[in-house]
Amino acid sequence: PFFCNFCAVVNMVNGRWKAQTAAQVAYTVRHLVTTYEADAVEFYDNNFFTSEKRVAEFSQRIMDLGIGWWGEGRIDTMLAYEDTTWQLMADSGLRMVFLGAESGSDETLQRMDKGGRASTEKTLEIAAKMASYDIVPEMSFVVGNPPNPEADTAQTLDFIRKVKRINPRTEVIIYTYTPVPLAGELYDHARADGFAFPETLEAWIGEDWQEFIQRRSAHTPFMHDPIRRRVRNFERVLNAYYPTSTDTSLTPARRSFLRLMSSWRYHLRIYDMPLELRALHKLLHYQRPETTGL
Repeated sequence: PFFCNFCAVVNMVNGRWKAQTAAQVAYTVRHLVTTYEADAVEFYDNNFFTSEKRVAEFSQRIMDLGIGWWGEGRIDTMLAYEDTTWQLMADSGLRMVFLGAESGSDETLQRMDKGGRASTEKTLEIAAKMASYDIVPEMSFVVGNPPNPEADTAQTLDFIRKVKRINPRTEVIIYTYTPVPLAGELYDHARADGFAFPETLEAWIGEDWQEFIQRRSAHTPFMHDPIRRRVRNFERVLNAYYPTSTDTSLTPARRSFLRLMSSWRYHLRIYDMPLELRALHKLLHYQRPETTGL
């Protein structure tokens, strides 16, 4: 029920939110467990945690199932939850929550028009709170936002380091800013910089626009190659120094080795040309957090 001006979901639902009751959702989960022996469930609702009362009741109803579960939420919404609700969620098996942290800049968050009370301070606050309940925050960030993509990117990458200091288990997913046709300051800047959407179906199914849909496109006029390379190199170093906590194939020895090999780069902030880490990730078959999920 929010109108973020960088989010394609807004046009799909126009801010409307209608949910199944806690009893209905719990019944479905119980059916999956008893019939198919499911041991974990991921909810892909764009905001599963909109209603605290509903989430608390749902958590209570599945308490005896002993499963793990994952959902998507908003930082400001969940920070308003009572501690008793957080404990219920943790006890019922909540393992991870996907959160749109979006940016390390309060100015950019304002331009995104996220609604509510989004701020970088609240991002740090929820990282600490979730650590205390042993729930992993999976945070997505959008870098390269206009009007100054380079400065915006640098500020967010520095902020990610702050988040990791507070909660090292935080999963970090970095996307490049991808315009959506919603009126607002961000889209206006993108159009002024020469961005335009395809005008034919054939163009939309081209390889370039498939990358665009995945929010990793190299074909936006305001995200130049040096910025893109810096982001990818930063990810490489970050993911070695803080290997994803949800990849069960990474043994403690492998995690320690990755951290050892990347520590000098991370502490000195030397991200350029991490060739040794690229080779190491191939050997250890590192998985991105968004592909390992729960």
